[in-house]
Amino acid sequence: MGLLGAASARGADAVVLFDKNAGNVAAVVPTGRGPAGLAIDSERRRLYVAEPAEDAVETIGLVEQSVLSRIPLRGGDEPVELALLPDGRTLLSANGGSSTVSVLDAVSAVETARIAVGQKPSSVTVDRSGRRAYVFNEGSSTVSVLDVAARAVVATIPTEAGPFRGQLDRAGDRLFVAHRSSPSLTIIDTASLTVTARLYVGNGATTLKVDTASDRLYVARHGVPDVQVFDPASLLPVDSVPVDGDVSYLAIDGEGNNLTLALPGLAAIDIVRIVGKAPTARVEVGGDPYAVVLLGER
Repeated sequence: MGLLGAASARGADAVVLFDKNAGNVAAVVPTGRGPAGLAIDSERRRLYVAEPAEDAVETIGLVEQSVLSRIPLRGGDEPVELALLPDGRTLLSANGGSSTVSVLDAVSAVETARIAVGQKPSSVTVDRSGRRAYVFNEGSSTVSVLDVAARAVVATIPTEAGPFRGQLDRAGDRLFVAHRSSPSLTIIDTASLTVTARLYVGNGATTLKVDTASDRLYVARHGVPDVQVFDPASLLPVDSVPVDGDVSYLAIDGEGNNLTLALPGLAAIDIVRIVGKAPTARVEVGGDPYAVVLLGER
């Protein structure tokens, strides 16, 4: 069970469970139409799936390898990505259609609150304490900062055009934000909630990931045959990882020290060693993989 990874396959209307080391497919779990963002609960062995076409969030049991429950949202919410708080119970859903974030009780499978944010939120990330969340509003080019306990927006930070995903560094002091329509990442100081720097990476960023073991920053771009790796101190490119196509999502396995990449054009997930960059496995998932998550992910 501890070796499981999961990928959402939008075109196949399914979630694929696989061995994160060997790459073998363990199960294919049918879902609603077009599954997108995922969140994984390693302790309870639960996987949460955002389904924008269904205006719902489904819960998959990793032991049962089936859908256990569904949380219906409002018509037109279009939930795209999820974040699970450290309590393992509270789930945040970025609703691109209604420009809101839903606060969900993942155990009782109900929506307990909703928070209005900027236009067309694409994703949400939570700090390690679970007290603060950051919502990336692609339509309004802002980041909404949420006080999770108060269920309220406490700050709105203007960014470059089209922010769609962000990652916190290991200490939680810096937030790196990728943009659809800017060649730079925005770097936000989480204490002052201000933009402190911009990191040029080139046009067409598709995803990013901070390795919390080293604080190295991985950035993938459209049409570029490698993932760039940036040093956390100098913010200069220091390495790259070759890839066979555009990357929609990155995850890092803390146990195997592997980089896991979702490749929509190949309908596959690639697993690559961080040290040495040797490819170890390819998982054929079919149907346009959107996101990938791992048990033991860092």
